[in-house]
Amino acid sequence: MACAAVAVLGVAGVVLRLTRQDGTEAASTARRTTASSATPGSTTATSTRPVSTTVVPRAADPVVALAQQYDGRYVGTFTNTTFATMGPASLELRIDPATKNMAIDADFDGDLFGGGAKQGRRISGTVALGDPNRSVTTQTKAFGPVTGKIDPSLAVVLTAAEVPDDKVKAFTLTGRLRSDRTGFDAVYTVTFKDGKTADGTIALSCDPQGTRGSEVTTICAFSRGR
Repeated sequence: MACAAVAVLGVAGVVLRLTRQDGTEAASTARRTTASSATPGSTTATSTRPVSTTVVPRAADPVVALAQQYDGRYVGTFTNTTFATMGPASLELRIDPATKNMAIDADFDGDLFGGGAKQGRRISGTVALGDPNRSVTTQTKAFGPVTGKIDPSLAVVLTAAEVPDDKVKAFTLTGRLRSDRTGFDAVYTVTFKDGKTADGTIALSCDPQGTRGSEVTTICAFSRGR
């Protein structure tokens, strides 16, 4: 795997712990908390949010510039494989070249955890691309405090260890860049308060309508031009 690809994979993830299938902290956190404070049912995974018309400049930091390729919106579905439930899902991934932060918003509409609770949920996180080993915690309504960081294997991890739910204790989401570079595939684990767990998968593809102007050609812009 080329060095550039490895660098990108270390920062590309969503929502997520991101590894490729084929070979401001305080200020940012405050901003992310505001964006994540909606009630669980107030957003749906298929809704389209406004896209900035301002062209995003290329980051001076080469690692951040590589990560900018993945800036965009991705839509698809989630499946709770343990409880056989599913619903729409979306991922908003934005790279800020000035702060070197990656902002993540992932929305799910349906019974994500399993067990019958169907509602809209958003998990949000921030990853400091300038210092990928540092953990950044974002406060969210549906998942409680969410910690985002890049681990030693160049994977991005979002962990919610204190989910404010009657039955659910923790939630972890991991993801992989598709080999054809058109989106992300992910897996997640739900840990219940009784010690049981549930597993799920997420499949997300580029939504061209969520592509914003950038000096870096994104994979979603490339997909739109096909």
